[in-house]
Amino acid sequence: MNGHSSVITKNMPLAWPVRLPGFFLIATVLISFGFVGFGGLSTVNAQSFQSEIKGVVVNGTEGGVVPTDFTVELFSVDEAANQIIEQVSTTVGADGTFSFGNLISSPGITFRVVADAGDYTPSVDLSGVENWTNVRLTIYDETTSLDDISVTSYVMMIPTIDARSRQAGILTVINISNRGDRVWIPDLEDPGLTGLDLLRFNLPDGFSDLSVESELPSGNILEINTGFAMTNPVPPGDAAILMSYIISYEGDGFEFTLKLPYGADQVRLLLPDGGGTITGKGFGSIESVVVTDSVFISVEGDDYPAGDEIAIVFSGMPQPTPLQTLSDFFQGRTYVIVIIWVVGVALLGILGYAMYSSRKNAGRSSERDDEFSSRADIVAEIASLDEEFEGGEVDEDQYRDRRDELKRLALESEDAAPAQHPESFGVSEGPEK
Repeated sequence: MNGHSSVITKNMPLAWPVRLPGFFLIATVLISFGFVGFGGLSTVNAQSFQSEIKGVVVNGTEGGVVPTDFTVELFSVDEAANQIIEQVSTTVGADGTFSFGNLISSPGITFRVVADAGDYTPSVDLSGVENWTNVRLTIYDETTSLDDISVTSYVMMIPTIDARSRQAGILTVINISNRGDRVWIPDLEDPGLTGLDLLRFNLPDGFSDLSVESELPSGNILEINTGFAMTNPVPPGDAAILMSYIISYEGDGFEFTLKLPYGADQVRLLLPDGGGTITGKGFGSIESVVVTDSVFISVEGDDYPAGDEIAIVFSGMPQPTPLQTLSDFFQGRTYVIVIIWVVGVALLGILGYAMYSSRKNAGRSSERDDEFSSRADIVAEIASLDEEFEGGEVDEDQYRDRRDELKRLALESEDAAPAQHPESFGVSEGPEK
């Protein structure tokens, strides 16, 4: 329903995470002191009770008419119990007039009249009306075209930065205007409907904890990777959209390409003083402003056409101290992974060296085994030659020549050791004859 009370347009709690204290206080002050207008935050004093309500329904679209069977409903509102209860409904007359009589006053109860116009249901809270016999409800013909919708101001503010976690809390207030005379309502039953047919806004990559509030009639928020889209009807006139989210940045800042499918009369960015710098296309010089006793730097650009994009760079943002970085390292699981990798690499190195050494020693051992095997054969041949000589099978000259030759071969073996000398195998210079 439309009205002065702000409407939560998402089925999630509209609450900024506890990491960003004072967020909505800053938002309220920011809005109240002239950055943007947000009627949803205003309050109206209750008027004296009246026993009868009279009014008229009009069509604000040029050439539009009020259907003859158009219905107006009366609700009672119990703010203490947070209840809205339908009391009675009536059909407007030929001239669009309606009335409700015999109203009964109850403590803490106010009334609201609602025009049942389908997806768009304009309403009036009687607590803000001085004359209950002159209530006016305006309906409009519908359109699915976004051509008449524009952004009059786009204010993006970073009220809180957590240097240790490199997280920034962002508040954005967008003032939109429907400059036509029809209410924009998307055709959700159209099979060809795309995100381009919805009221949409993009956000920085990696945003989280998105929360959206607006002055628009109730609708749905469709969160997507690049931002969000809205199905809320947009009647002629001005309305404000308030959003909050968290962005994590790497290094000393982040980049954000702000897309303006509806253009923007003014774009303004605010960052805490000492929290970094802001650059972007069309921005003027940096100014200092004070919000809730805190100093912010501000940059501003004007007159961006529909479809324009602004490459915005936030840099020089606060960083964690070395002690915080070290503390977070050991409090997290990262150091466990690092230790596992270091130990693993060390073990692989040790295993590789052991395998290499084993193969090298095995090669040397094989060479020595071949060497010893060759010497053993020579010694065995010498022993056999000695037996043949003692048996008279070989004459002395032939025996001496052959034995000397075998001894020479044994002595010339590579790395021959004293323990490997032929005599060490129990072979003497030969039998005496």
